[in-house]
Amino acid sequence: MALVGASGSGKSTLLNLLAGLMDPDEGEVRLNDVHVATPGEKLVPGHPDIRLVHQEYQLMPNITVRQNIAYAVRYYQKDYQTYRVNELLRLCRLEAVADRIPRQISGGEKQRTAIARAIAEPSADGRAVILLLDEPFSHLDLPNRTHIRDLLLDLVREAEPGEPASFACLFVTHDATDALALSDEVGVMQDGELIQLGTPQTVYRQPETAYVAQMTGPANIMAGGLLPGLHLPATADPDQLVCIRPEAIRVSPSGIPVVVRAVLFRGGYTELLAEAGSGLPLQLFTTDPAVNVGQQLTITILPEEVRILAG
Repeated sequence: MALVGASGSGKSTLLNLLAGLMDPDEGEVRLNDVHVATPGEKLVPGHPDIRLVHQEYQLMPNITVRQNIAYAVRYYQKDYQTYRVNELLRLCRLEAVADRIPRQISGGEKQRTAIARAIAEPSADGRAVILLLDEPFSHLDLPNRTHIRDLLLDLVREAEPGEPASFACLFVTHDATDALALSDEVGVMQDGELIQLGTPQTVYRQPETAYVAQMTGPANIMAGGLLPGLHLPATADPDQLVCIRPEAIRVSPSGIPVVVRAVLFRGGYTELLAEAGSGLPLQLFTTDPAVNVGQQLTITILPEEVRILAG
C-alpha cells in the first residue's frame, strides 16, 4: 500500500503512529488484534512484527554493511546469523559492498541496507512482517530507484501462489508514479485524514476531489463549462469542477481548437501545454514528433474519461 499527499498532510506521522513511536491523541493501533504499545505505555514501544525504515536510513556509521545487518540478529545462534546475513546480502544485491562502511556506499545501497536490517529478524509466529517505509525513493537516482522498486516487489510477492506472503509493505511517497506502479492499494492523505482509498486504477481514474486528482498524476482541472465543446452529463452543473487526464485528450482532424504553448519531450511521448478558448490551459500527450510551439491543433476528449469532482 502507498500513501500519498502534500507535505504536512500527516503521512510520516501516521507511519510513526503505526510503528508505536508516538502516542495517539485518541484511539489505538492493533495488529492481528494485538495492541501496539506506545512510548507512554512501554519503555520499548511498538510491535515486533512492525519494522520502520526511516528516510535518513539510521545506519551505524562505523561498522560495515554486513555488520549493520548482523546487528538485527545478534541474539540468534552464530550459524543462523551467518546464513541470514548472507541471504539478505544476496536478496538486496549488497554482496559487492558488504564489507564497506555506510559513508563508502551510495544512497541506494544505504536504503537497501536499511531494509535488509529491518527484515533480518523473522516474525516470531510466522505471520507477515509489516515493513513501513518513509519516502524510500527520495534522493535516489533512476538506477537506484529501480533497484529499490525491484527489491520491494521481490519481498512482498515472493510467496508461492496460495501461500501467505512473508512481508506486507506500507510506504509513503510524494511520487504518484511510484505509488501507482508498486501498490495494490493507494491512500491519499490531506490535513491528517485519509480522504480516498482504493486500487491504483480506481484512485487514478475516479478521483473524488481535485486534491486527489493532483496528488495521483497529471490532471486538467477546470469548471466543466469553461471548455467549449466539452460534453458533460446532462445532470452536471457547468460550474462543477471536472478532471480530465492528459491521455484522455486526443489530437484529431476536427474538434476543439487549441494553440500549443510548450512542447516537452518525455522520452516515449511528448507533453504538450496548450491553450483553448480564452487562454484556458490544457495538458495533453502525443507521440507525434512534428508538433511545434505556436501550432494550432484540434482535439477531442473522451467523454467517458471526464470525471466530475466533489466540492
